[in-house]
Amino acid sequence: MKKSERKVITILTLSLLAFNSSQLWAETEQNQEDLSGGFLKVGLGYKFDQNPYKDERNGLAMFLVGRYQMENGLFVEASYGANERQEGLNIGYNFYNTTHWNFDLTTIQAFGSTEIIANFVDDEGILEPFTVIDKSGASEMLGLRATGNFGNTNVQFLVAPVLLNNDYDDGVYASLWMGHSWQLKNWGINATTGIEYRSEEILEHYFEPSAALQNAGGPSYDATSGFDVTAQVSASYPISENILFESYVRYTDFADSITDSPIIRATSQLPGRNEAKTEVGILFSYVF
Repeated sequence: MKKSERKVITILTLSLLAFNSSQLWAETEQNQEDLSGGFLKVGLGYKFDQNPYKDERNGLAMFLVGRYQMENGLFVEASYGANERQEGLNIGYNFYNTTHWNFDLTTIQAFGSTEIIANFVDDEGILEPFTVIDKSGASEMLGLRATGNFGNTNVQFLVAPVLLNNDYDDGVYASLWMGHSWQLKNWGINATTGIEYRSEEILEHYFEPSAALQNAGGPSYDATSGFDVTAQVSASYPISENILFESYVRYTDFADSITDSPIIRATSQLPGRNEAKTEVGILFSYVF
């Protein structure tokens, strides 16, 4: 494990222990909170999504957020769309809880499958699509997660050092998220910020140009580790007991090791692309 990875894990671990530590240890003798049960929220609405990977999305979209935990602590959770942490489908084990903290062993999608297609002009002047990066497998990892809830404020730490698939060797993913909510009459307002770390092995795997491109004289690139920073503001209004009106704006500033890639530099200049990720959603959700 590289020094930079050890440093990230150490910082996050010490932050977890230091954050309201007196309250955390005072609670260890209390009874564990029962988190069994769950919820499912399905939404339909408008979504705008602009990023360097794919052409701009602007239109009808579905959203899904849900979680269910059994009495023995095993759980499954899904996060697709209108949520500050788009973590996909994960399974895990909730092994300890206090009044304010929940501790889980969980899978996490550290990076999704990536296919970057750009348009290039061939020798005859014909515009043709060309796959410059094609990594069909998502990086599924296993890690420890701690979630703290303190009134209207929540914080989440996660460190995942174990790669579950065999597409490449090693790799570390870590994240820190903090959020706060306000109630303004019937409106619920939430602001969230997050930092995600991915080690060199992860980013090299996804941002190495394809062999076809390199064989054609394209550039090579060796990515280093890096941090993504995300900010989101969302609002919700209950229309009925089960139906919510929701809207959100999310912005992600990608790590320099991603944006410095010659492929991302080229594709982010194409129409409908951008170097950063901007996402806007307006939807109606039904909560089961």
